[in-house]
Amino acid sequence: MKKEELLGKELSNLYAIAKQVNHYFDGSDINFLSERTQQILVNYIKFSCANEEQTAGALRDLKINPGNTSDSIVNEITENLHDITTQKGYSKETRELGFLMSLNRLIGYHESNLENIQYLIDLVYGKVKG
Repeated sequence: MKKEELLGKELSNLYAIAKQVNHYFDGSDINFLSERTQQILVNYIKFSCANEEQTAGALRDLKINPGNTSDSIVNEITENLHDITTQKGYSKETRELGFLMSLNRLIGYHESNLENIQYLIDLVYGKVKG
């Protein structure tokens, strides 16, 4: 596999992450979260929507169709977020804390994928030697 092909695969994965994040949070009930946590989430969703659009554009430029790509890690994290939001037996504070921990994992995972892509872009386009 060439570096360019790996970059395409990583971009497809990044697109899947953003698409799944945006789909999951579209219309989500976040009323149980504090204003601070809601604002963190709103900012992340705005970033993820922009990221999905930018990544789709990069894929089009490379003539790559991501198809129905999905990310299993994002699936697991969003399933956990769903479980947290639907739990009624825990205090509001515990639910929010659990939600925030899972949200941090999701944001960290998204960020690490962006870092990988930046490294590959630098490698493919000659800014670093591999």
